[in-house]
Order: sequence, then C-alpha cells, then structure tokens
Amino acid sequence: MSWNEIIFESVFKIPTKNGLTKPSRIRGEGFKFINMGELFAIDRMFDPKMELVPLSETEKVTHKIEKGDLLFARQSLVASGAGKCSIVKEVDDLTVFDSHIIRVRLNQDFCDSNFFYYYFKSSVNNLKSLVQQGVQAGIRASDLSKLKVHYPPLETQIRIASILSTYDDLIENNLKRIKLLEETAQNIYKEWFVNFRFPNYEHTDFDAESGLPVGWEKKTIDTFAEVITGKTPSTANSNFYGGNIPFVKTPDMHDAPYVLSTSIYLSNDGAESQNNKFLPKNSVMVSCIGTAGVVALASTNCQTNQQINSVRFDEEFKAFYFYGFARGLKTLLEGLGSNGATMVNVNKSKFEKIELIVPDSETLKRHYGLVKVIFDQILILQEQNEKLKEARDILLPRLMNRTIEV
Repeated sequence: MSWNEIIFESVFKIPTKNGLTKPSRIRGEGFKFINMGELFAIDRMFDPKMELVPLSETEKVTHKIEKGDLLFARQSLVASGAGKCSIVKEVDDLTVFDSHIIRVRLNQDFCDSNFFYYYFKSSVNNLKSLVQQGVQAGIRASDLSKLKVHYPPLETQIRIASILSTYDDLIENNLKRIKLLEETAQNIYKEWFVNFRFPNYEHTDFDAESGLPVGWEKKTIDTFAEVITGKTPSTANSNFYGGNIPFVKTPDMHDAPYVLSTSIYLSNDGAESQNNKFLPKNSVMVSCIGTAGVVALASTNCQTNQQINSVRFDEEFKAFYFYGFARGLKTLLEGLGSNGATMVNVNKSKFEKIELIVPDSETLKRHYGLVKVIFDQILILQEQNEKLKEARDILLPRLMNRTIEV
C-alpha cells in the first residue's frame, strides 16, 4: 500500500509549543522541568529525574507534557543536534519543558507517535532542511509544522513501530538489569571496604592506631597499581587512525561500566607508536580533565586520550575493588583539579598520590570471586545491547524506505 505525503501539522492534536524560560534563581522546587540535557541524553523518556521549577496555573496547562509527546531540540551548538527528537514514554508527575525544546502532540486517532519518533530518527525525513545556521544551529516550530512527512496507513505505522520498539524494549530491560547489577557490586564494595562488614569481620582484629583490620594498610594509587596517562597519536598522520583498536575519550565512558565502542579507533601503527599506553581488559579508566570522575572498565585492549588516567593491574583480583573505590572519587578529583581554574585538571602526579585503603590479598581475592560473576553478567548484557542496536539500526532505514514491506 502506498504512503502519502502530508504536512506534519495536519496530524497534530494541538499546535506545536515552545517551552518555558525560567531564570536560574527560582529553580530547585516545584514541578519537573525537562531541559536540553535530558533531551540529548535520553531518546525514550521514562519519567527521568530532572530539575524542578515553580509554575503558574496557566503554565501547568499550556506546557504540560503527556505520554506520547514528541520533543524536538530547537537549538544546538552543532547542526547535527538541531531537531533531535525524543519521545515521552511515561510521565507520572506534572512535567513541563524548557524554551529550547519544541513539543509536538499528535492525534493518535490518525497516527502513531512511536512511528514518527522512529521516522525522525531515520534518514528519510527532511528535518535537516529546516536547520538554520547562526551562533547556534536551530529550527523553528512554524517550519516544523509545515514540514512534509511520509504518512503510511495507521496499521502500517503501528506494525513498524512495534518491530522497532521490540529492540528498544529489550535494550531498556538490559539497561535496568545492568543498573541493578552495578548497584549490587557497589553495595558489596561499601559494605566490605567502607563499613568493614566483610566476611568474618566479627572475629577480625582491628589495629588501634589506624582503625583498620590487621593486615590492611593505606597506600597511594601508584603503590597499589600502575597509572597510565593516555596520549593522542599525531592526528597529522592519517595512517594512525581507522583501525580496530578502541581509542577511549570521556564521552565514550558515560553509558555503562564497560566501554564497548568508541567514536575513534586507532590503527596498529597508531597504537604501536605509543605502545606503553595499552590497557588490557578490566583496566580502570578515570576522567581527570574537564569532566572529572567518570569511571569505566576496559572491555578489551585499548588506549585513551590524555584526559584520562587509567590504572592497570599486575593481578586482576585488584581490578573490581579499585573500580568500586574510583566510583567515589568525583568530589575529590574536582577539588584536586580546580586550583581556581575554570576547567578541572588532575595530572598524573596528583592522581598517583591519592590514598586508598588496601585490604589484605585474601580479602581482595574473596571480593573478586564474589563480584566477578556480576561484572561478567554486566559485560554480557552490554554486548547483547550492542547487537540489538546494530540490528535495530539496520532495520530502521529499510522499514522507512520500504525496502522491507510490513
């Protein structure tokens, strides 16, 4: 069956709406407020945590978010970000949105909002033709309303959205499981090494002077393991890039415990040009310049840029203990690296001299044996998600350009 082409606003339930401008001095209490941070970080919004703002009675009605609403980025520092689309999947409490976002509410009697969410994630739409360049790239709500869009029959929309949502639902479920597993591992770390409630602690002697269990001691990071500060191979040499060796930067570390993919890969020549920078699996990477305190594990042999200090271990049983410790370093790193500057910068020498409590080897090995199962499962779930995303992203353009009919 053929797909029609329509003007987008012809399927709106209500006119498009730009969000609210709220001065920072009145934020912090009131009602949930979606800003650009949530929009760019979350494609399918399941009532995420967000800041709060006070609202007038009129604003509560005119700027309210509902399930199924499409949210578009009205502005972005880069052209590729303007028009980015997210969909509201769940909203429990009264929620509004900021002035850099355009809300579109579709008439569900005529169209499926999930279909149009995927439509605007694909390359078949003309949204980029609306982007205007300036100090910031942007689109206007009035132009979005007049955009010509493909309009398959409603039953086709529902089938396509259902196929693609199946992948995203599985990904979401895996992310929830990963979060629970990581929380479990972190709770074990805190119980054992912060609260000192490790197995058989009731029958353990504590040193009166240090307050630590006998056999435990305070050390600096560099006496516990080897610190490697990353480095960027010469960008003037194109032969150093485009291979299959992950080159980790801080943005690559945000999504989950393990880094599985990166935006840049090194060639063998590029990596071998700084052979001493290699990190084996389960090395712990910590961002120390700019956004400090982001922590991730290497999933395979990789290298990082200079904004990351990494720790590689002579004995792997130390790895997950240090990961738990590093997860609590953000505030300390921000303090160490500020020095009145606008950008945090914790160099290698400062990072190496951070103190940590080092348990005896037997306790570390017992901890490793307990949590390795957890981290192995996390890695499996992350790898599943990568395959699900790959399959979804192969299907998406084929469904939208009707290479595959449904």
